[in-house]
Amino acid sequence: MLKSTKKIEETTTVVKAASTGLVEQTIVYIREYVARQNLRPGAKLPSETKLSELLGVSRPVVREAMRALAGTGLIEMAVGKRAIITRLDGEMIGQIIENAVLIGQADTKNVLEMRRSLEIGMVALAATRRSADDIIKLQTIVKAMADALHSGPQYSALDLQFHLALAEAAGNPLYVLLIEAFRQVFEASMLEGMERRSNNPELETVQRLHEAIIDAVAAGDPAAATLAMSNHFDEAYSKFWSDRIGFLANRSIENRSPNPATEPLPK
Repeated sequence: MLKSTKKIEETTTVVKAASTGLVEQTIVYIREYVARQNLRPGAKLPSETKLSELLGVSRPVVREAMRALAGTGLIEMAVGKRAIITRLDGEMIGQIIENAVLIGQADTKNVLEMRRSLEIGMVALAATRRSADDIIKLQTIVKAMADALHSGPQYSALDLQFHLALAEAAGNPLYVLLIEAFRQVFEASMLEGMERRSNNPELETVQRLHEAIIDAVAAGDPAAATLAMSNHFDEAYSKFWSDRIGFLANRSIENRSPNPATEPLPK
């Protein structure tokens, strides 16, 4: 009886391994098919039945492969419809960064440093490649930011638009994806930062830093644009850490319980 059970378990393991191998092969085939056919967002893949026939595998294997690809953001599935190629955004990358922070593989300082180096390189390209339409768009956003200076949520939303517009002006679609990813990671903290600065002269400094960036980009001066972006992130970085240190110090004071042995006697 024990031998029979052991054989069944071994057979099941082999079948699962074979099934996994078929799924992986199907994933490879579908990705190669997308490349060969030069499929773009909105294009449809062959049906599960068609793929099953082409590859000589079962529909459940094809379905599992499709689900795996949908998990990477490459395709979108809907009941009763053929899968379509989707337009990628920064959500998937943002989730990876958030998870890295969540499990301690990275921290906020690491993320800030990465974003700083990313945007400094990006703004230099924007200053070189920007079009007249890009300049108009950026100037419009910066003017709207000045008008919304004391509205935290509105200013924060416009700030995100500003950085995305710079990414577009850089002429590299990967910058757009990465800025969208960082937007997800920092959206809440950016809003909190703006609310802390509400009705504060520091807001005017933040606005001037954004204006310096667009002035340099509009002038087609990569060096000035790089310096302006560096100043922008240095200010944001110092403010973030000063607020964090203040928060930790206050929490330490609040949590400290009086110690009769060390507290001074009342006079």
